[in-house]
Amino acid sequence: MGFLVDQIWTASKFLSGSTSKRIPYEIVHCLKTALASWTTGKKALITTALTQEKAYSFYFQGVNQDFYTLAKSITGVQFNCELVQIAFPQIYRHRPLLNVALYHELGHFLDFHHGIVNLSLLSIPGEQLPLPGINFNDMTSDERKIIATSHRREYFADIFAACYVGEAYKYFLDAFAKNHSGSWTHPATNDRLDLIDSLLSGTDNAIIDLFQQSLAKLGIRKLGINFAVPDVSTAFDNARPYAIQNEAELHGIFEAGTNYLKQVQIPTASINIWAKAVGEASTERIINGLVEKSIRNSMIVDRWETQ
Repeated sequence: MGFLVDQIWTASKFLSGSTSKRIPYEIVHCLKTALASWTTGKKALITTALTQEKAYSFYFQGVNQDFYTLAKSITGVQFNCELVQIAFPQIYRHRPLLNVALYHELGHFLDFHHGIVNLSLLSIPGEQLPLPGINFNDMTSDERKIIATSHRREYFADIFAACYVGEAYKYFLDAFAKNHSGSWTHPATNDRLDLIDSLLSGTDNAIIDLFQQSLAKLGIRKLGINFAVPDVSTAFDNARPYAIQNEAELHGIFEAGTNYLKQVQIPTASINIWAKAVGEASTERIINGLVEKSIRNSMIVDRWETQ
């Protein structure tokens, strides 16, 4: 009973957070759009919570399948959807270019939901698939299992995020975890960046190939590029939102916004009079705001067209 109470308490925290006016509905909309083609049968409901934590500020919190069984048998409540519980820092709630990490957390949910990494470990046990920077020969059987499972989970979530937001996620990861060495739970940042490069460039990679094989065995769509980077320069130069044309651009707006921000931060850049006038901090805030408004306008258009 204590397990059930704990799960309900956690779920209520995320559900209440999802109805708060403080939640950035724009990024949640993008996540819902990405999730739609990866789940069949029982629907998934994305719930969010804002955190004040310093470490592990972005995280996915899974719901044990036993929770749904116990909830039905003890309380008679049957969930018609599976909860996707994602937390992120409150200070980033209006910084969509930083919230691209939530695509990584969505990747963790899909791995958890479908058992992707678990299947990959059955197909090729941990020590039989070389991982960058890892010498399995120096480890016990339990240590090999822990490292292989944790690192594969992070690699899958990384390339899932890159499938939707491309260089925007790579830029975030490099800035947020720059030069971090490998640990029991995470690969070294440079190894993660190299894997993302392999995905985006279409370079053969044994880790990516194993995930693709696992997805095929599960009857799920394969990983691939799901975004198109729009040219936002004309709109953003005039401090106006960009008119997103389709779902691919909805995800691509993050890379477009990141590229635009990096460009205007170059001291010799000849573009954008307003960015030079307001200062670096305000420029970052305004560009994030333009990305947010671009997504919000797309949401309004979508709802209007479906009425």
